[in-house]
Amino acid sequence: MSTVPPRIGRDVRRGAPSGIKQGIFLVCGVGAAGLLGVSVPRIGGEPIWLVGMLPAMWTVGIGLIVVSAWRMKTAVLEAERTVVGPVEFLAAGCASAGGVLWFSGGTQLIGVVSGVLLGVAVGLVALMVAGFLNRSRRRGVAARVRAAAVSARGVVTSTGLQDFPATPNPKVATLTVVFTDHVGTRRWLTPTALQVPANPIGMDDEVVVWFDPEDPGDVGRIVVEFDNGVSRILRTN
Repeated sequence: MSTVPPRIGRDVRRGAPSGIKQGIFLVCGVGAAGLLGVSVPRIGGEPIWLVGMLPAMWTVGIGLIVVSAWRMKTAVLEAERTVVGPVEFLAAGCASAGGVLWFSGGTQLIGVVSGVLLGVAVGLVALMVAGFLNRSRRRGVAARVRAAAVSARGVVTSTGLQDFPATPNPKVATLTVVFTDHVGTRRWLTPTALQVPANPIGMDDEVVVWFDPEDPGDVGRIVVEFDNGVSRILRTN
């Protein structure tokens, strides 16, 4: 029996919003804010800066609604996960609004508000970069473990969904996985997973467990893998 984790069919994946489409939506909102910002109307030489902020507000407001719709599509229709999320839209909206206020000029208060908005945008970007680097580090650690490890078939004995209300929204749950190492010792793990109730990691699903044959009980040297295109294991411990 194959121990390769199953993945969602390609035809189902194509039904989800593409990463390019999500990126274009985000860029259009930022572009609209920029265009209106450089031509913001003025009365008596003073900019009507609230008008210049409207596209930024649209970027955040409509963007978050669209993200919610994409994620509900993932939850209900088992579509592919979204690429652009709330943090990206909040960062883009803050950067757009702060940039519009900065270039429009005006009172000292407007300058302070623009500085705060730009600072929030920088903080959100830093958060995204830190998250990307952390995920890259985890992938590197997992690759090194797999290079020196042996694999075994693991079985999910608890989905973790019993700890949550029965709602369709995605949940970060703790699974229980049982596997038998190379010397016949039965072991169990509690990896963390993103569980989408429409297509979750279910009871008795098979997962791949990579472990160090020299010390199969070292959780820091164990990698558990499963990804069906909607739900996936995030980390081993």
